[in-house]
Amino acid sequence: MKIKSVKAHWVHIPIPHDRQHVSDFGRTLSFDGTLVRIDTECGLTGWGEAKAQVGGMAQNQALTLMINEEFAPLLKGEDPRDITRLWETLYNGTRAHYALREGRVFPVLGRRGITVSAISGVDCALWDILGKSLGVPVWRLLGGRRAEKMPAYASGGWAGPDKIGEQLLGYVKAGGFGAVKMRVGIMDGDPLHSARRVHAAREALGPAVGLMCDAHGTLSVAEAKRFCRLVEECNLAWFEEPDDRHSDRFRRERVDPARFPRSGRARRGRHHAAGFGDLRRHHRGDADLRACQRA
Repeated sequence: MKIKSVKAHWVHIPIPHDRQHVSDFGRTLSFDGTLVRIDTECGLTGWGEAKAQVGGMAQNQALTLMINEEFAPLLKGEDPRDITRLWETLYNGTRAHYALREGRVFPVLGRRGITVSAISGVDCALWDILGKSLGVPVWRLLGGRRAEKMPAYASGGWAGPDKIGEQLLGYVKAGGFGAVKMRVGIMDGDPLHSARRVHAAREALGPAVGLMCDAHGTLSVAEAKRFCRLVEECNLAWFEEPDDRHSDRFRRERVDPARFPRSGRARRGRHHAAGFGDLRRHHRGDADLRACQRA
């Protein structure tokens, strides 16, 4: 089996004004993604998706161009089932032969940001081809199911203290969810206002519905600690991305995980994903496959 062609397309979908929302990412005017199509000589086609920003709206020109102009020539003629070898080739660039020979990475330039996102889109398409070639879904290739059912929660919660309860209860009613996650952080201006919203949410939800918070990494360590003290009685299941995780000092100064379990997203690069899986630092996971790669 050989790769015949690789083509990436930027999909731009405008959002009607009455459906747009404002968050710490700004006003979301559109949904943007880069779809990756890989065709094989035997007729199988694999699809993947990559994204250039955490939020839905982004300028995807550079990401799409990278796949079409830099990655496509490297992939054409290769066996799409050699997923690990092809991943290492894209990740290590002109020094990939060293990486494959030595069994360790030789990235040519940091390999974060849209480069890893572009690799992610290709990687998903390659797994799609492998699953189709074997006649099994990708989740089966990755180890199969652990349980017949898994609990799910609704994510959103942008409203102010007067409307947040109604908004979250709407999620519960619409989908039958037993837990909800709301946004806090810089969008509220001060941890005190975030705490007011959380208290209003808990009062409306009652004790039986699980409640989580996500600050999108926008608080300082001091602000995160203050927020935790203010909502200590609200019985939060976890507090996601309280601060910016680039700094090791931030990690060392975080609040007691026994009282406030933490959660985080893995989307930056190879070794960020490895640290993300360390249960000593994170107690819940939220990996975005469109912008995150393997450990």
